Amino acid sequence: MTIQVGGTGVRCGSPQQQATLAVLALRPGHVVPLHELVGAVWGEDAPDSAASVLRTYVWRLRKLLAAAGCDPHLLDSAGDGYQLAVSPSAVDALQAERGAAAAARARAAGRYDECADVLTKALALWRGEPLAGVPGPFAANERSRLAELRLTLLEERFDLDLLRGRHAQVIPELTALTHEQPLRERLHGFLMRALYATGRQADALAVFGKARTVLAQELGLDPGPELRKLHERILAADPTLLLAVPAAGAGTDTVSGTVSDTAPAGPPAVPVRPAQLPPDVPDFTGRDDAVAELRRALTDPSRTGPAVVAVSGMGGMGKSALALRVAHHVKEDFPDGQLYAELRGTGTGAADPDAVLASFLTALGVPRQEIPASLEDRARLFRTVLDGRRVLLVLDDVRDTGQIRPLLPGSAPCAVVLTSRAHLAGVPANAHVKLAEFSGAEALDLVRRIVGARRVDEEEPAAAALVAACAHLPLAVRIVAARLAARPGWTMRHLVDRLADERRRLAELQVGDLAVAAAFELGHRQLTGPQARVFRSLTDVASAGIGLDAAAAALALPEKEADTLLESLVDAALLESPAPGRYRYHDLVRDYARQLPAPEGETPDSADLAVVSRLLNHLLEVAVEAFQWMIPGDPVHSMLPAGRPGPGRARFTDLAGARAWVVGEFDCAIHTVQLLVGRWGGTEPALLTAAADLLVGLGAYGQEIPYAQIVAAAEALGEAAAQGGNHRAAGRAYFICGNAALQATRLARARHCIQLAVEACRRADDPAILQQTYNDLGVIAQFEQRYDEAADCFDRALAIAVELGHRSGELIIMLNAALARARGGRADEALPACDTALAALREVADRRGTAYALCVRGQALHELGRYEDALADYEECLAVSASSGITGQQAQAHYRRAETLRVLGRTGEARENAERAVAYFRTVLGRDRDRGYALLVYARVLFDARDAEQGRACAREALEVFTRAGLPEASQAQRLVDGIG
Repeated sequence: MTIQVGGTGVRCGSPQQQATLAVLALRPGHVVPLHELVGAVWGEDAPDSAASVLRTYVWRLRKLLAAAGCDPHLLDSAGDGYQLAVSPSAVDALQAERGAAAAARARAAGRYDECADVLTKALALWRGEPLAGVPGPFAANERSRLAELRLTLLEERFDLDLLRGRHAQVIPELTALTHEQPLRERLHGFLMRALYATGRQADALAVFGKARTVLAQELGLDPGPELRKLHERILAADPTLLLAVPAAGAGTDTVSGTVSDTAPAGPPAVPVRPAQLPPDVPDFTGRDDAVAELRRALTDPSRTGPAVVAVSGMGGMGKSALALRVAHHVKEDFPDGQLYAELRGTGTGAADPDAVLASFLTALGVPRQEIPASLEDRARLFRTVLDGRRVLLVLDDVRDTGQIRPLLPGSAPCAVVLTSRAHLAGVPANAHVKLAEFSGAEALDLVRRIVGARRVDEEEPAAAALVAACAHLPLAVRIVAARLAARPGWTMRHLVDRLADERRRLAELQVGDLAVAAAFELGHRQLTGPQARVFRSLTDVASAGIGLDAAAAALALPEKEADTLLESLVDAALLESPAPGRYRYHDLVRDYARQLPAPEGETPDSADLAVVSRLLNHLLEVAVEAFQWMIPGDPVHSMLPAGRPGPGRARFTDLAGARAWVVGEFDCAIHTVQLLVGRWGGTEPALLTAAADLLVGLGAYGQEIPYAQIVAAAEALGEAAAQGGNHRAAGRAYFICGNAALQATRLARARHCIQLAVEACRRADDPAILQQTYNDLGVIAQFEQRYDEAADCFDRALAIAVELGHRSGELIIMLNAALARARGGRADEALPACDTALAALREVADRRGTAYALCVRGQALHELGRYEDALADYEECLAVSASSGITGQQAQAHYRRAETLRVLGRTGEARENAERAVAYFRTVLGRDRDRGYALLVYARVLFDARDAEQGRACAREALEVFTRAGLPEASQAQRLVDGIG
């Protein structure tokens, strides 16, 4: 493979380097992604290093091109791929394809000399076998394709030579080619015609005999009907085979490629120009990007085959309206006419391709009596009639690729617009647009066009609520706008209120012959029994989206079977798949599915409860495993009630996998808990307990997920559990609420919830949560400077942790108790506990626990007046925290160290440490309490440094924090503000 630069051939390096260039050259001006290049050059046998090797090939090719004097940007990077910025006319293979199209146009117009000239130039572009020696699946496919193209061009040239009376001249080349390509019947036919026309009837008949023998030996077939008919005509000495048509005329039978029985008496008839497009939608709104993309693809001058564009999406998205808008925009580019067919792919009576072809052929001027009987023959005649003509086809509501394959033209100047609910994967489309719902602005714009701008502007908030109630589905928006236009006395708020009831929403979304439910019903009627069951069963639990494994569990199906059914619903545009392995309903589709009857023999309530039960137990099982990855050894989920399924197959190999699952399935889990509580309340105690356990498991990932949603679900669950006497579920729910309030320093709320949790856990004998509730009560008391009470609570929690064998919890609670004693004037009691915990944490390499132990021990030493020893612990804490990325503990150590340095009179160092702590806590949400402590220390340091003005400013900020949180440190901040500190 070579490149010609200024008449000089440039060799392109190694075979695989040539394979890389071949892919880029045959897609000039288009970005070829790296993964496609890998597949094209190596196929399925690509080495692991393929991507880096390809980059090396591209680098070498750039050097070759630069050395030959080419533009340095001729071969350029683009995203995750490369493109060769050359015109298609600069690539021999593409120039040959364009020549084939130009020859077809010239022949259709009767310009035979021009056609012959174009064919000769196109064939001259072959210089041996294309891509000879170039490896890879792409090159192999292109070799086959280009070899077939050459033979097709040769056949067209022979046909044209015979049409022009050049019989004798073609015999030598045809004789050689029939030996080279013995299975191509058309070549044998050309040779027979040429021999017969030059008076060699016997030789012509001998060619037929040889062809028949070869076909029988190689394929076990007889010659086709066209060759047999030609044989009969030669036997009968048909004189019309001797006729030739002058260059100014046209007289070929384009189906068979033979000279017609009678030469035309005059110029060809003017072709019929159909104009079948339905009218454009006058109030068409939005879709600007889609319209532009489709128009570009349909009118791209560089294309070498018919342009095919596809529009897909669920019912009611406006696919037909978009297709017609685009078709009307580009119809001037197709002066030979426009054909339109409604294929009724989503109905029960899909259009038959036979009938559609008959209609199209009639519209194109073919007499009805001349339309062939078979589908195959009709399709061939259709392609023949369109050959060389610029005709636009709009095929609306396609069922599948099988329905439209016979309807696609073969002529490059033609174009096709397809619409379908399903993605037509088998159709090689130049552009594919999958329609989503309107944006809010597009939906409001449509309402304005139908109802009037003034009416919308007067009620803009209600108008926004109205289109939101329609879930921005274009059909639904059109319906509500039409209803408002027909009822000038209605306000938009009135219609919003009517749509508020989800059970009646679809009944409201109809006007005249437009109905949202009807659009969904068409798709639903085509579902199989298993598809219909899945479609209805997941409506409640998949409102917030659902993953494949969760859906399979909810449906009681193996994952592979569930995957097949869910993907088939996506193909039917009744489900959406926003990411691989995740599924959700459009809001209005969900409303429709909820109204469908339950499976035979079940009530809707029992069917839905079974789905919720299976899903909830699945989510809990996986959450148990995820919890144990985040907090290894915690006893909470080891104390599942008897009969509860424990973890099955291991789903995670690391914490990152567990975290990804929690984040991905969080919305589904919270929605399932809310659904259970809202619909069944406390009537399903086992499920309510599972829901509470699930919330505890998810709560371990509070930094990764919107924890406020867990709290909201826990509040509702706790109330339902308490009313139903389910103390275990109530205790766990109240614990979640109390812990969240504690983290937000809402101490009164935290104390109330935690006390409720303590009582419920005692009654339920739930020591794992009771341990944590006592710990939280200790933290509350410590915040309120009731240090003896705090120590007592921590000691109770510690005793339970020891009883449960929860060693990591035991050590942290031991440190909490030590901190309470140190701050309460009992630092001498705190220090031994710190030493014990620190040694144990170092032994198990718990760096987070070690950092915390060092910080607590530093505070105990500070309280004992051992300031240098305290500084040493703080220094080690900072080092451990910094190396492990424990930024919060690091910032705490900075302000604790600042206080010790201040006491020692090392004001400069103290100021630096306090500044760093304050800067950190000012930028981290949810750490207001620590920000207050850091500001208080910083204010004291500033006063010691004689910077009273800035010291008061910091004290005021600390005062705001402590006052808002109800913490007693507010009085210390106030004294500093007043200058008494």
